[in-house]
Amino acid sequence: MSDRYLTAILADDEPAITEGLSSLSVWDELGINVIATARTGQEAMDKILTLKPDFAVMDIMMPGLTGLEVLEKLEEAASETDIIILSGYGNFDYARKAMRFQAKAYLLKPVDSEELKGALLSLMKKKKKVTDGNEIKLSRTTLNDLADGKLLDTLASSMLTMGKDGLPDRPCFAIIFAFPSQIKEGAIRIIEEATEGIKRIVWTKDQKTIRAIFSISEKMPFEIAESCLKALEEKGLSLPRIAIGNTVAKPNMIASSFSRASVALTYQLYDENSRIFTSDMITPEAPGYKPEDRDVEPLAELIITDDEDGIRKFCEDFIKRLIGKTLPPPNYVYSITYWLVREIGKRLDKLIAGASLIPEAPDITKYKTIPMIEEGISSLFISISRYIAAVYGEKEAKKKLDATEEDDEIIRKMSEYIDNHSEEQIRLEDIADLVNLSPSYAAIYFRKKTGITVRDYILKSKMEDARKKLLEKDASVTDIAYILGYHDYRSFSRAFKNITGMTPSEFQEEHSR
Repeated sequence: MSDRYLTAILADDEPAITEGLSSLSVWDELGINVIATARTGQEAMDKILTLKPDFAVMDIMMPGLTGLEVLEKLEEAASETDIIILSGYGNFDYARKAMRFQAKAYLLKPVDSEELKGALLSLMKKKKKVTDGNEIKLSRTTLNDLADGKLLDTLASSMLTMGKDGLPDRPCFAIIFAFPSQIKEGAIRIIEEATEGIKRIVWTKDQKTIRAIFSISEKMPFEIAESCLKALEEKGLSLPRIAIGNTVAKPNMIASSFSRASVALTYQLYDENSRIFTSDMITPEAPGYKPEDRDVEPLAELIITDDEDGIRKFCEDFIKRLIGKTLPPPNYVYSITYWLVREIGKRLDKLIAGASLIPEAPDITKYKTIPMIEEGISSLFISISRYIAAVYGEKEAKKKLDATEEDDEIIRKMSEYIDNHSEEQIRLEDIADLVNLSPSYAAIYFRKKTGITVRDYILKSKMEDARKKLLEKDASVTDIAYILGYHDYRSFSRAFKNITGMTPSEFQEEHSR
């Protein structure tokens, strides 16, 4: 039922022009669906006569048949499509001839989006007068608002049942077709042909999604979905995943069916091989697993101790307990997994801050199956563990984590200053000034409280920073030495080896595996 919402075709022999036009926001703003493009005059005319769009935006100098010749033939065929002519020629003769053959507007290239919007708005107002009453059309925006539950007024909802092509005012259900890539031209037509004889409205939600409302018929919803899949496969199109919503009493209640269909679609998390998902799959019980049921401290300990097997076992057990005997809603699985990642990030923040190991907003939904989630978070935690082992080692990592705000305030300030200025030539005088002590007493106080000298702590801090930098992709040992204040590479290498037991190059090789 493609004539239930406003449609358009774009025709130009330069693909860049049609791509540019189709990407304009004006179509979504006005609720117009661009259903096809054409590169020749003959192709444009054939698609206009076959698809019967509301509008066609067409170049006047098309190869084969020119835009003017197409206009002339469309007039002979009594086409009701409103034509907007585009031209790179500011010649009044072209405009006059175009208008003579019923072109509704004439725009010069490059197209100004506001001019195009103005022309379309003007034509839409005229169409509203012509199609008043039983021939009212629904824009894609209106249909999407209905599906999303954003349109509450009953008059707009009742439009679904108006006219000879409207839906009967009786039970119906929603279907969502989610394609893996951009929808190929003709997909809607294939779906409509596969469901011929059933009252329905079919439209595109976006570049990868088709939505449909079907009235209850002799065919079961699952049969309808199977028929559509078979038809799309026979035409060689990429196959979508199809979600079927619950049946609602009337078309103006369809938003709840679309909501259930959207949830059903997420259940591909549990079955990556299925193509059709129904609202019956949705688990009615509330999930039994809650964040407070699991302490993240054991996982943090496994990460700090660099226990790869332990990390994998923890993640396996976490997913197993999360799923339980009854499959919880996939969005719940994603949210709890997200919680686990964020909790570990907060627990180990002192060790991994600035390392970009955990994104600000981890996208857990990129893992499309349960095994992918388990492997994804296991790999993430293992990479964090290797980083901590390389930069700190278990003993130093635990010491850093266990440090609290109640620790000696003077030592804390001195340590923080050194850590934050590892790329500078740090002077004892500057550190002592920070805590209002003389340089000699500051040095004595620091050694008494920490067990190491200020000089040794500065060296330790620089080498900790060096280890972090050496783990970065394409890191240059020479550059890192210079950044940390070593103008002699050999001095840097010797200092690094004294702390870590290996040269910078050996460290990189060891941790690049």
